[in-house]
Amino acid sequence: MQLQKDDLFSRHQQQVQFMMDQVATRNRVLEGEPKTSPFANILANGIGRVNEMQLQSEDLVEQLLSGEDVNQAEVFTSVQKADMSFRLLVQIRNKLMQAYEELNSIRV
Repeated sequence: MQLQKDDLFSRHQQQVQFMMDQVATRNRVLEGEPKTSPFANILANGIGRVNEMQLQSEDLVEQLLSGEDVNQAEVFTSVQKADMSFRLLVQIRNKLMQAYEELNSIRV
């Protein structure tokens, strides 16, 4: 009976050691260079494009207000594009936050 307990304890110790080694390996990988996912790149590029549209529309509005020769339709279109792209970005953020909250609420 004692032999079985010792054998179980030994196997349990080996499993714990194996798991600790895996965690240590993961930590070493995580401490290395941060790796970005394709999703993160897509999201960052989208945010950058929205920012560019906002800046471009601001420049056109400033040019129009300063009396420069700018087509009013072009200014209006640029402002509307920037507004729509920003609204889309906000909706994407809202959906991501909703998904994050759902994942956090899952009991394991």
